[in-house]
Amino acid sequence: MAGQACVGCGAQIAKRRAFISLFVLGDEEIRSWYFCDACRCWTVEEYLDRFIGETNVTVRGPFPEQACAADVALVDTCPDPGSKWCACDTHRRLVVPHG
Repeated sequence: MAGQACVGCGAQIAKRRAFISLFVLGDEEIRSWYFCDACRCWTVEEYLDRFIGETNVTVRGPFPEQACAADVALVDTCPDPGSKWCACDTHRRLVVPHG
């Protein structure tokens, strides 16, 4: 993973803190959380690979330090965050159909 620019200050964040691959209505969604030590904010990248249609990447933020803490802690409990087929509680809680 090449990293992500911080949405808040533009600093390059070399390593994502958490990620999870989800299977949503036939599409694969990969959510990645990057924390910027320079401005203490989160940048969230959402990669959506639609089964029928285009692939989209959305980058959101900046989010305050505590805003993403619960999601990152939840993802950290998943035994296999890279598998969209994982059936753990974390995957079930984070799957939200998109439009």
